[in-house]
Amino acid sequence: MLGKQSKKGIVINVLGRVAAGIPIEAVEDIIDTEEISEDLTKTGKFFGLQIHGDSMEPRMYEGDVVIVRQQEDAESGDIVIALVNGNDATCKRIMKYAGGISLLSLNSKYEPMMFTDKDIIEKPVKIIGKVIELRGKLKF
Repeated sequence: MLGKQSKKGIVINVLGRVAAGIPIEAVEDIIDTEEISEDLTKTGKFFGLQIHGDSMEPRMYEGDVVIVRQQEDAESGDIVIALVNGNDATCKRIMKYAGGISLLSLNSKYEPMMFTDKDIIEKPVKIIGKVIELRGKLKF
């Protein structure tokens, strides 16, 4: 016997790129959509972001999609989407310490990105969301 179907899902946009100064709702680089549960949507605003590059391997690969809750802060150890120098978004693990933060790649061939509190304001460095789910794509 089939179980009761849960509440219907909600479709969110998957973005190819996110640039500084543009609200997520206004980004036009929509490359796909993903569905998330209605229960999840009650916890905030969400968007999908396609991973580019290998800095988050071996966990996240080129073309994978992360589901991101829009928020301006995160706990140390969370994987976040951050804007650095007003450029495109980057996906990294954030570590907070007295006087600054570091953004860490999962791939050990990349050095940590270190920012003082002054750097965070002047560059700027801005968290735009926390990764809450990874949707991997099959690779053959």
